[in-house]
Amino acid sequence: MNTPILHATSIFLTKLHLLLLITLAIILYSLQAHAFTGPGNQDEPEKYVQTHLVADKVNIHAGDIIRLGVHKSIYPGWHTYWLNPGDSGTAAQVEWSAPEGFKISQIEWPTPQKIPYGPLVNYGHEGEVTLLQNLTAPSDYDGAPFTLSANINLLVCHEICIPETHQASITFNDAGSTASPDIIRTAEKVLPVTKGWPATYIEKNGELHIHVQVEDMSFLETAQNIALLPEEWGLIDNLADVQASPLNTGFQLRQKRGERPLSDVQNAAFVLSYQDQNGQAHAFRLSAQADMAAPAPSQQQDKNADTVSAKTETGISLWQALLFALLGGVILNLMPCVFPVLSMKALSLVNLKGKEEKKAKQSGLAYSAGILFSFALIGGLLIALKSAGTQIGWGFQLQSPVVIILLTYLVFIIGLNLSGFFEFSGRFSHIGQKLTQKSGNTGAFFTGVLATLVATPCTAPFMAGALGFALTQNALISMLVFLFLGLGLALPYLALCYIPILREGLPKPGAWMETFRQFLAFPMFITAAWLIWVLSKQVDPLSVFLTLSALIAIVFTIWLYKKSAGSQQNLFTRALVLATCLFVFAVPFMSSQAPQTDGAQAQTSAQQNWDDFTSQKLESLLEGDKAVFTNMTAAWCITCKLNEKVALSTAGTKALFEERNITYLKGDWTNQNSDITGYLQKFGRSGVPLYVYYAPRDPQSGERPEPVVLPQILTPGIVKKAVSKNL
Repeated sequence: MNTPILHATSIFLTKLHLLLLITLAIILYSLQAHAFTGPGNQDEPEKYVQTHLVADKVNIHAGDIIRLGVHKSIYPGWHTYWLNPGDSGTAAQVEWSAPEGFKISQIEWPTPQKIPYGPLVNYGHEGEVTLLQNLTAPSDYDGAPFTLSANINLLVCHEICIPETHQASITFNDAGSTASPDIIRTAEKVLPVTKGWPATYIEKNGELHIHVQVEDMSFLETAQNIALLPEEWGLIDNLADVQASPLNTGFQLRQKRGERPLSDVQNAAFVLSYQDQNGQAHAFRLSAQADMAAPAPSQQQDKNADTVSAKTETGISLWQALLFALLGGVILNLMPCVFPVLSMKALSLVNLKGKEEKKAKQSGLAYSAGILFSFALIGGLLIALKSAGTQIGWGFQLQSPVVIILLTYLVFIIGLNLSGFFEFSGRFSHIGQKLTQKSGNTGAFFTGVLATLVATPCTAPFMAGALGFALTQNALISMLVFLFLGLGLALPYLALCYIPILREGLPKPGAWMETFRQFLAFPMFITAAWLIWVLSKQVDPLSVFLTLSALIAIVFTIWLYKKSAGSQQNLFTRALVLATCLFVFAVPFMSSQAPQTDGAQAQTSAQQNWDDFTSQKLESLLEGDKAVFTNMTAAWCITCKLNEKVALSTAGTKALFEERNITYLKGDWTNQNSDITGYLQKFGRSGVPLYVYYAPRDPQSGERPEPVVLPQILTPGIVKKAVSKNL
């Protein structure tokens, strides 16, 4: 490997990406052509929760026990969280300040309701709710007036979540204080009733089984809307429904397991809520112990699991590679980073009339040209670097912290612009006008460049085989495959521009366009947050902090410029803007590589069931008899993370690997790693993800079957079928 050539190439890549990103930031000025004036913000309260302290009596004596409550009035449509918030959120925290000798018990949490939000389910409260506690006066209390104060920290959520801090107080033995026994009695009615019913729990077939011993089970006959609410997180899949069935010795509750290992739990408390035939709500609190005497989970295998081919994706022909590249490029449009860009371009077509057919076609061609130019550039760099002996693959630019930080800046600025935080005006708007002349074709071209940049972290289905084929061919064929991939990415918008009937299916112009434009800001902000997370895997914590500070500096610079745009800028304002801009552009080059940690030391989670991949470790394992499963992944690979969440990190897959004695190796390609790159190339791949299963040796012949390459999109059934195929 020629180090000077690689060093020069690295400098060239950094400068090239910097130039592209700065140019694209300027192109954002052209987005003002799609800006609309929306309605003003509706009046909202300063705080979404009102709190005050209540007590069943305010005149107390030595040794008295008083029912005390933090009463919350929650703004309509918003909610706060229960003891176990569910899939997201955090429970309220109350810090008391009481005179010496007074004791305050733990919070008694009212029965929550399940609050679904997309694929998540939270447990919380809406409307009026009171958190009850007991206040015990000391035996030597002399009856003097005193004030009890509370600092209340809570999270209140609707479509967004806002942390709030409240201070409240109540005075006892004072003529001006008033008791609230009605509020206390109402709060007590919604507390779950603690039952002394013996209960045990165990995991079976991916479910949590709770056996409750009770003689009277008549309530189950008419119970409706049954919900199992664990007080500890991660024990069940909150989205799943609970199944209740009678037994000879009581009844059984079954619900799909969550991600938390049962080994972390010694005893578990649950709230069982339901409605009777009259619609009356009831709730029981159960405390269950682990069933140590129960039989092991069933080993019965699912015969209906998805099938998987034992063939690899290598050995495809040229026309198959081109078809796969085209299909993969089309699917890239559905990725969360790319979809907002496509939507922005689709918005520009809404206002076009039939007589502007030529303008639509020009926009489509310019957008496609930007994409093809970018793919040609990336493909050319890949081909050149591989010809020079560099171990590199698809997504290589995201192995550079500098590129990640600059890309974070870009998507964050796009998000600010789409949200309406700023519009370009003055001198900058003239730049935008120059760049968007000729019917905005220049802007469309660079929007295509932007779509390519934000698409490169993704690997869509069909792409892996095409890219693997491309990088094993000569430069001409390789470039042809890359161009077909770009054509696939451009195809949906190109079709809208050239087929009028497709544009007729778009909604009519109206106020919704401003709302939709602002909505598109949120995928960009999510992308920025994800890029920061990717960056945290590559650099030290200080560099992450500096990057976050740079994002704040961007907002501050835009705000300062907006405030001073209508007046004469003084020297101090100009110097401040210049200083913040210099800081923003200095941060990418100030990032430091994160210190490498030993894999064994990093394995601190009880849930981790994999070991770090090295080719030497794999070869050593393959010399033995055990089965091996390899997963080549990267922090910036969205498809990889989705597969791990859905199929590889589930409790069922972990149990399957343990049952079959499968060694699980994970290779992290977030930073450049020639060992992993070489392994990818053995299977005709130029990027992640890659999943390979090596079945155990045949007991009779002693031979190991051919490795199985799994598809790029996984399900638990596919994994299960793959590891069962050669048994």
